[in-house]
Amino acid sequence: MKTQIRKVKFIRSLIAVTCSSLLTVTVLTAEDADSIYMNGSILTMAGDKPTYVEAISVTDGKISLVGTEVEALAMKGDATKVIDLDGRALLPGFLDGHSHYINSLLVANQCKLYAPPSGSGKDVPSIIAELKRFASERKIPKGEMIMGYGYDDTVMPNGRLLNRGDLDEAFPNNPVRIEHVSMHGAVMNSLALKYYDISAATETPPGGVIVRKPGSKEPWGLIMETAFLPVMAKSEPMTAQQEIDSSRAGQMLYAQSGITTAHEGATHLAQFQTIKRASDAGANIIDIVAYPFITDVDKVLAEHPLEKWTKYENRFKVGGVKITVDGSPQGRTAFFTTPYLTGGPGGEKNWSGEPTFPQDLANKMVKKVYEMNVPLLLHCNGDAAIDAFLTAYEFARDGDYSKDWNVTTIHTQFMRKDHIPKFVKYKVRPSFYTLHTFYFAEAHIANRGKKQAMYLSPMRDAIDAGLRPSNHTDFVVAPLDQMMMLSSAVNRISRGGATIGADQRVTPFEGLKAMTEWTAEQYDEQDRKGTLEVGKLADLVILSKDPLKVDPMEIKDIKVVETIKEGTTIYPAPADSKTPIAAASDKTYSWQAHVCDMADVNSAANKMWTLVTLNGTKITAKRPPTMKFSGGKLAMFGGVNRLNGSYALVNDAVIMGRLISTEMAGPPELMKLEKEFTKVMASVDKFHVHGNELELFVETEVVATLRSSE
Repeated sequence: MKTQIRKVKFIRSLIAVTCSSLLTVTVLTAEDADSIYMNGSILTMAGDKPTYVEAISVTDGKISLVGTEVEALAMKGDATKVIDLDGRALLPGFLDGHSHYINSLLVANQCKLYAPPSGSGKDVPSIIAELKRFASERKIPKGEMIMGYGYDDTVMPNGRLLNRGDLDEAFPNNPVRIEHVSMHGAVMNSLALKYYDISAATETPPGGVIVRKPGSKEPWGLIMETAFLPVMAKSEPMTAQQEIDSSRAGQMLYAQSGITTAHEGATHLAQFQTIKRASDAGANIIDIVAYPFITDVDKVLAEHPLEKWTKYENRFKVGGVKITVDGSPQGRTAFFTTPYLTGGPGGEKNWSGEPTFPQDLANKMVKKVYEMNVPLLLHCNGDAAIDAFLTAYEFARDGDYSKDWNVTTIHTQFMRKDHIPKFVKYKVRPSFYTLHTFYFAEAHIANRGKKQAMYLSPMRDAIDAGLRPSNHTDFVVAPLDQMMMLSSAVNRISRGGATIGADQRVTPFEGLKAMTEWTAEQYDEQDRKGTLEVGKLADLVILSKDPLKVDPMEIKDIKVVETIKEGTTIYPAPADSKTPIAAASDKTYSWQAHVCDMADVNSAANKMWTLVTLNGTKITAKRPPTMKFSGGKLAMFGGVNRLNGSYALVNDAVIMGRLISTEMAGPPELMKLEKEFTKVMASVDKFHVHGNELELFVETEVVATLRSSE
C-alpha cells in the first residue's frame, strides 16, 4: 500500500528547548488504513481490567492503530472504509477453546436432536418424529445413511431411552446412526450396526460400553467410548468438491458465532487428510487448529512431519496431540474416585467409570508427547481421571519442571480443590466446560450428588489461584453459542432454573478473557491474537451489545452482528436472529451457507421457484424449470431431469457445487433449455428477492428471473 505525506488533524510532537527556541516536530508520514472502526464500545481485552478505546484502524489484515478517533481518522485515505459501530461492541474475535471442528462438516446434513431449548429431542417419540421429518424433507433414498446428533439420554422422561428397536421400526430400509450428545457414542439400528461390523459376537473392549438387549448379547442401545472408536475411524468418504463445500459451510457455523479460530479436538488420520486437502484448496475462511489423537500420531507424522507442526499453512496448523483419559459424566463413562449414584450406562452396579487407557499406557503416551516437544491436550472429566493425568504428567517430567510445556486439560469438570495447587505448580491450563452448569446440571446432581455438582468447572477458584483458563462448547456436544457459554460462566443457572455453585461465578470480563486472550495463550498465539493491540491480526467480532454493560442474565441474548477475519468480513449477521437478512420486501443479498438458505433468515428459502426468463428471453415451455433451496442443498427440475447440488458463500461469492443430474432424455427443446439453465446456475453469484419474484445475478447482470406462488 502506498505511503504518502499529507496534512493530519493531530500533532504528535517532540518538544525540546534548544538555544531558547521551541522546536516542534510533526509526524506527517502515515500509511492509509483499509478500515477504521469507531463510535462504539471498543473493548481491547488487554490488561487485567476492562480498557476501552475510541477507535481502531486496520491495515493489510492487521491492527494498525488503537486509540482516539482523531488519530484513526488521520489514517483515512480515499479508499478507507469508516465503519460506524453505532454504539455496538467491538472485541477481538473469539478463539474456540475446544470443539470438534470436523463434525461441523457433517452436521449441516444431519438431523439436530438436542433436547429443548436447543432442539426438539425431548423424548423418544419426538426424536423419531424429527428424524422422519428430516428424512422426508431431504428425500433420503432407501439404503442411504440417516444421521442425527445431540441425543441426550439424561433428559429422557421416565428413563425411556432410544434403542435399536425404535430405529428399526421407524427406518427398516435405511441405516441410522444417532450420535450421543457427548460425541462419545451413538445409538444405531440394525443396518447401521451391520455397516460398522458390530454384532452380538462383538466383545466389549476395555474402556468401552455396548448396551445389550435384555436377555441377549445383541447390541441394543448406546455404544460408547473405546467401543465407538472403530465407528469414528470409519469416516464417510467425500469428493474433493464436497470437502471444500462442507469445510466452508462448517466454518460459517463458527463465523456466525464470532469465532475466528476453530479447534479440531481429536483428529484421526482420515479427518486430518480431509482438513488438509480442503485447506490446500483454499477453502478456509478462519484458522483451523487440529490435534491428532494419540493413536493416530505416527500416521499423521508420516504425512506431516514434526517440523511442520505448530505452523500455519493456508490457515491450518497441527497444534499438538490429544489424549483422552476418560469419558463423559452425563453419559456415566467419566472416571471417578467414588461410584455413580445411578449406576453405569449398561446397568452396572457400584460403577465409578473406567479410564480410557490403563495408567501405565497413559504414562507412556504423555511422555511420548513431552519428548515430541509439542502442546498436549488431555481430556479428563472425572476427579479420578484428573488424578490419572497428574500421575502421567509427573511420570513424563521425571522431576524436571525447568522446561516450559504447553499442556491443557480439556473439560476438567470435576476438578477437586486439592488439584488446583498442582495445576499452578506445573503451569497446566484447565479448559473448563461451564455450559454443563446449564445443559447437564440436573443429570450431574442425580449421578454425582449435589455437593460435587456444585463445584462443576470451578473457574472462580482457578482464576483466584493465578490460573488463566479457557472455556469451550465442545461442539457438537453443546451448541456453538459463545454468548450462551459466557452466560453460563457468569450466571451458572441450570436448564431447570437452579443456581449451580454461585461461588464459582466469574465476572463478564473474566469470562471474555477465557474466550480471547487466555485461549490465544492455549494456542501459543498470544503475540497475534486475543486482544486488540497494534500489530496483531484484525480478527474481530461486533456484538449487538457490550457484555460488560448489560444485566448478566441478558448476556445470552446478545447477538453476533459481524465477524471479521484479518480485516475481511466473513459473517454479516442480523442484530436480531429473528430478523431476516432480507427482512425488507425489496433487498439484494448474497447466499451464505447455513444462514441464507434457512427459512427464518431470508424470504427466498424453502419456496418452489419457477423460471420466467433466462438470459433475457421469456420462457414459454409448458413445463419450465423449477428450483428450491433449503438446508444447504439446491434441488432443480430442468423440465426433463432432476438435478441436485450444494452451495456455500466465501467472501461474498456464491460457490456452487457440481450439479448431479438423473440424465434422462426428453424433447429436444426442453433438453436445450435445461442445459442452458444448468449452465447459468453454475455461474450465479447473488440473488435479489422482491415479493414473489427472484432474480439471479452474475456480477451486476440479471441472468434469470423466477416466480413463486408460495
